[in-house]
Amino acid sequence: MRPLLLPAALLSLTLMACGQTTPQTVSGATDAYAQRPELQDAGSQAILEKYGNDPGLLEALQEAYGERVADLSLPSVPAITGLDLASDRLAYVKRTGWGSVGNYNNQYAAYAGTTRPYAGLSWGRDGCSAPDGLGLGYREDFRPACNVHDFGYRNLKVYQRTDSNRKTTDEAFHTNMKAICAAKSWYKRPACYSAAYAYYQAVRVGGGDSF
Repeated sequence: MRPLLLPAALLSLTLMACGQTTPQTVSGATDAYAQRPELQDAGSQAILEKYGNDPGLLEALQEAYGERVADLSLPSVPAITGLDLASDRLAYVKRTGWGSVGNYNNQYAAYAGTTRPYAGLSWGRDGCSAPDGLGLGYREDFRPACNVHDFGYRNLKVYQRTDSNRKTTDEAFHTNMKAICAAKSWYKRPACYSAAYAYYQAVRVGGGDSF
């Protein structure tokens, strides 16, 4: 059974009646989530404090709590036509770097360390870097999504380096992290979704030098 959640205002009155001080709440659209027991860890509270006014975090939390339909759709990708090597290689990069973790894993198992299916591709990967200043974990949780993201960055910066491609690669990264979070228990899901949003924001703000 899920724990009973008191509205923030009622919680404040209850604590005042008991002679206790009201816990510090974050400002912004996510105030209603700040007192939820699933989000009392230091990492989640830091995210709520940092992104409390960000509608993107609110949407992430609403998805985590089932208050809005979860969007786990990945970007559309071009077809491989067999008509032009350069176009097909670029299409393959997008299909792999913007695709699911499962698809990436299959491609990595088949082709990493070879010159197939297209020569010149980089399969290097170095795991996840946690967002600065938030003290977050989740690097192992999100490693599969980071591997996909690495492939997209390392190859698109060579074959089609555009702001649009970088943004789409980051969005696919966010979706793959959310898919990892969606597989967790209902209690762990909100903190994971919050962390995924922080990781996404970190690459949007600081990933330009790597692309």
